[in-house]
This record gives sequence, C-alpha cells and structure tokens, in this order.
Amino acid sequence: KMRYSMSLFLIYFGTNRTYPDPAHHTIWLGPRYKGLLDDIFKNRILAEDFSLYLHAPTRTDPSLAPKGHECFYVLSPVPHLGAPGDQIDWEKEKESYADRILVALEKTIVPDLRKHLVSKLIFTPKDFESRLDAHVGSAFQFEPILTQSAWFRPHNVSEDVRGLFLCGAGTHPGAGVPGVLSSAKLLERVIPNPTPQL
Repeated sequence: KMRYSMSLFLIYFGTNRTYPDPAHHTIWLGPRYKGLLDDIFKNRILAEDFSLYLHAPTRTDPSLAPKGHECFYVLSPVPHLGAPGDQIDWEKEKESYADRILVALEKTIVPDLRKHLVSKLIFTPKDFESRLDAHVGSAFQFEPILTQSAWFRPHNVSEDVRGLFLCGAGTHPGAGVPGVLSSAKLLERVIPNPTPQL
C-alpha cells in the first residue's frame, strides 16, 4: 500500500515594486526540521512555524510582470487532506495562514511586502483535490520515501493489465514537472506503434 505525499499551500502574488534580494529560487528554512515533518506527515496539523520555497521568476525574466513590478509564488508544505474528519478546515485557515507567511517574508527577504502587494491568489490542498484531481490533495502523488521513489514507483507499463500504460506524478521516475515529462518520454519508447484505424 502506497502512502500519499504531503500537500502544498501556495500563494501567487504580485508587487508594484521590485526586490533585488530574493534569488530566482529561495529556500527559507524554519526553526524546526524533523518536528515540522512530523507535524505534516504524522500529526497532520498546521504547525505554527513553517519552511518555505520562494520562486521569483521575474528575477530571470522581467517580462513576466509590468515594468517596475514583480511576480512571485511561495509554497509551504502542509498535510494532505487525509480521511474525512481528519482535515484542516482550509476555508477557515487559509487567509490567516497566508498572512503569517507574508509577514514572515516581509520580516526577512521581501521588506514592506504587504504595502506593495497588488495581486494575490491562494491555492490550498482543497484546490489540488478539486482543480487538479489530486487524490487527498497530495502535491506529489506518493510520499517521498526511498521505497516509493524512482524505480520503486509504479512502472509505466502495467504489470496487471495488458496494454495499459501509465504516466504522471505517481509513476516512475517521479513527481514534479521534470518527473512527469520524463515519464512521458519513457512511454514514448515503450508504447508500441499503434496501427492506424480505418
């Protein structure tokens, strides 16, 4: 039985000024590591602290925002939706959690962020489930542990159903855009040439 990955809480946002300090990719580590992972995977709670990934695509392509503006997204790993009754109420929590993240960014690498915020879109585990059809809102399909990674993920050719081929985040080689694209490239090599139907 496979265990599902965590989900993500994302904020896409734009500012009416530029910020020279954040790199294109910034990893912002919170005060705890193992404890935070336990809260996400075992305790399944929304922790008071967090670790973040900040993406600033206008750092390398300024055309993605109007002149003098920036666009970003920030993500925070959070528990997946789990079983009914074992869920964080994202409608209730999303705005306050987003505010906590924006305040943390403002105090560290994006000064005066909230004063210069001109657009914001929040994407929760519920959105992963409803908009992306991700089971229990898991962002990467299966939990990233050794026995569920790379070769240990379901292979691209079904071992149970003849003629069934699999592609995507839950298959070999893995999740994320590079993993999914690699999965598609693998299928390109293993699917037999179809006979044209007349």
